[in-house]
Amino acid sequence: MKRVMFILACMAMIGCAGDNNGKVKEEMSNTKGELKAFDVQKEFADNGFTFFTKNLILCVGDSSESNAMTIGWGAIGNYLGHDRPAVTVYVAPARYTYEFMERHKRFTIMEFEDPEVWQFFGKRSGREFVDSANQVPDAKAAAMGLTLAYTENGTPYYKEAKTVIECETMTAWHQTPEDFRNETPRKWYEGFEAGVHAVYIGEVLGAWKTED
Repeated sequence: MKRVMFILACMAMIGCAGDNNGKVKEEMSNTKGELKAFDVQKEFADNGFTFFTKNLILCVGDSSESNAMTIGWGAIGNYLGHDRPAVTVYVAPARYTYEFMERHKRFTIMEFEDPEVWQFFGKRSGREFVDSANQVPDAKAAAMGLTLAYTENGTPYYKEAKTVIECETMTAWHQTPEDFRNETPRKWYEGFEAGVHAVYIGEVLGAWKTED
């Protein structure tokens, strides 16, 4: 039964992947909860020091492939100018999402009401859903029953999110232990087998949220 449900979900995702970018505005406005555009510099009300403790979802890719994971670290502010809002995310080299961050230049970060979403994306790797006979753009999301959609720029997001922030990577660097300046990162990475996190700074291209 589980296998049948998974196949049906994948078929639904294939149909969604065929949508073109010209339908994005309609998709955004018809999302359950109605995702509405907002200005992050004027209307972002969350505490930047705690926003990433909400177990956000990072999604990266395009209409041909995408993958997502739960993240608990990040930063929000500006970069290369006061009028350039930016988001910083961290991805360890062993994570499947890392490959997508290296191949694609745009990503979204999303907040969800349902804790099952971030629990699922935090425990299950997209590698588990890769199948040469199954070319669903994001089979991991399909297995969770999420609806894959795209911004005007072709950046993937899930319609069930309550907040979506779209970014384009401006710069990235791959940390090494030699970059550590005090004992905090040295101690944290002791025994951490996924590798030292790469850092990606993305310029905010757009943001949407549901009305309270």
